[in-house]
Amino acid sequence: MDAQFVVRRADISDIDALSHLCQITIREASMEELFIPYSEEDLDSYFRSSASPENFAKKINDPQQAVWLVEDKTNGELVAYAVAGPCDIEDIPHPDVCSNKDAALNRLYVRRDRRARGFGQQLMNVILPWSEEHYPARPLWLTVWSQNFKAQRFYTHYGFTNVGGCDYYVGERKEHEFFMKREAHKS
Repeated sequence: MDAQFVVRRADISDIDALSHLCQITIREASMEELFIPYSEEDLDSYFRSSASPENFAKKINDPQQAVWLVEDKTNGELVAYAVAGPCDIEDIPHPDVCSNKDAALNRLYVRRDRRARGFGQQLMNVILPWSEEHYPARPLWLTVWSQNFKAQRFYTHYGFTNVGGCDYYVGERKEHEFFMKREAHKS
C-alpha cells in the first residue's frame, strides 16, 4: 500500500467520519454503479438504522467486533472501511450458521475514486487473521447483493463460496442477497 495511506482500527473519534463514509460508499456502490433505484426515503431509513454514528460507536466499543479503516495520512480523509464480528442467524439466515460462534464480515467498502489501489486487499489481510484469532476454527460469513458480480469475484478470490441466499430490505425495497462462506483454515 502507498505510504500515504494507513490501515488502522477505528476508535470512537472516527464515528462521524465513518457514518459519512458509509453513506457515501453505499450510494456510490448501489445507486451509481449497480443502478439500484433506491428512494431517498429508503436510504434515509437504512442510514438512520445502520449507518449512524451511534451504530458505529456500538461496533467500536464491542470487544467481539472490529472496525478498520483506511486513512489518507496527508489529510485525515477516510477512504475505505470494514466491519467484522459475530455472525447471527438473524442477519444470515442459513441453517449452518452458529450464532455468536461463527464470524461475519458485515461490511467492506472503498470509495469509488480510491479503488484499484489495493485497499480491499489490505482490509482482507487484517480481517482474515482477526477472524481466525477471535473465532478460531469457525467459518467466516458475509452477504453480497446477487447482482454485484465484481464483489462476488473479489470474495471468491479469498476462499468464499456461495451457499444460498435470501431477500433483504433496504427500506421498502426488496433485494436478493447471496450468503457466502469461507471455511476455517485448519492449522
